[in-house]
Amino acid sequence: MDRVFLGRANLSPKFSMLRSETFLLFIICLIDFCFLSYAISTLSISYYEVDAFYNSPKISAVLARFSVEIFGQNDYALRLPFVICHIFSVALLYKVSKQILKRKFDRVVSAVVFILLPATMASAILVNDAGIIIALSLLSIYLYQLRKMLAFYALLCVLPFVSGAFLVYFSAIFAFGVYRRDAKMAWVAALLFALCFYFYGFDSGGKPSGHLLDTVSIFAAAFSPFIFVYFVYAMYRIWIKETKNLLWFVCITAFLFCLFLSIRQRLELENYLPFCIISVPILVRVFFSSYRVRLPMFRRGYKILASFAVASLLAGFLFVLFNETLYGVLKDPTKHFVYRYHVAKELSKELKNRGVEKIFTDDKKLALRLKFYGIDTQPDANLRLAILDQEDNYGNIAVYKFGVKIANFKIIKDD
Repeated sequence: MDRVFLGRANLSPKFSMLRSETFLLFIICLIDFCFLSYAISTLSISYYEVDAFYNSPKISAVLARFSVEIFGQNDYALRLPFVICHIFSVALLYKVSKQILKRKFDRVVSAVVFILLPATMASAILVNDAGIIIALSLLSIYLYQLRKMLAFYALLCVLPFVSGAFLVYFSAIFAFGVYRRDAKMAWVAALLFALCFYFYGFDSGGKPSGHLLDTVSIFAAAFSPFIFVYFVYAMYRIWIKETKNLLWFVCITAFLFCLFLSIRQRLELENYLPFCIISVPILVRVFFSSYRVRLPMFRRGYKILASFAVASLLAGFLFVLFNETLYGVLKDPTKHFVYRYHVAKELSKELKNRGVEKIFTDDKKLALRLKFYGIDTQPDANLRLAILDQEDNYGNIAVYKFGVKIANFKIIKDD
């Protein structure tokens, strides 16, 4: 018995690191970072992003310009602030889930599911405010959970200066304050809502135009269909049966705003989705609570549901990560769902390989994208870049992805 006991005692230090939640979270984030780095390597800057980079006062554009100023004008520097926000959000989500999920396994599942959501991946590598909104929302919720009320209110006072999207967040905090009969929280949230409304306004006009179905479709794509259906179920179940926490109020408020307003107008869903995808700890808790309360013989349906959800998440994540393979089956490459994030970087490299640093193109959007990669597109250039159809054979420069020609150009020398 002594020998067995000593053997176990000697083995435990070897596995203590693996049992450490901090180390496990570090490994998850490291793997996630590697996947995101690969995803960034396949992207070019889009017109929306480059227009924001050069002209927008949004916080995402400011951070992108700051990063590029330090690390150079390239895609990795451009997207680095959002990758950092994403990794920070994963850690915060894990911390927030500790008060919702008691088991370490459940918290790990929550973090992994959050990483695999299509909307999460998009917020991590694209130049928009979504990743920043997610990080700051989770940070404020975490501060509230820790009862660091001074820091919580201080952060809330900063949020109106970050993004107009926090208008919805303040609505949720106001509702939560009323629910908890916390007059101070409700008044602070109401004042900050008014300040945010004063800064950014809120467009709720328009005639009914049938965008509700579009909104639901985008939500389904952002979550993956199975997870979205379960999101709706979990939100409803907590509404009618369970105690509501701040995270639930944030998620349900943003979702209801979307549903009601999309009946009248098309919404910028990047202002609402970030507050919904942070609901993952709630979804995991509802699922495992329902699963574990049943005897093993009655868990088959939940196992099937979990299998479909995991399969759809993994398939969606890998599909987005290796999206270039889709060009191999598309007849028209321009129909690719991320085509607007391709071409520009590869085209600029090919132009530089041919010694072309200055060339004019009539396509203003392409010109601005090429400018980011160091190509001068001023009208006084003696070379002109013509955009050709895919079938044209007289082009002298082309962009290929996965062995498929996705863009065709011709360099013309003006007399």
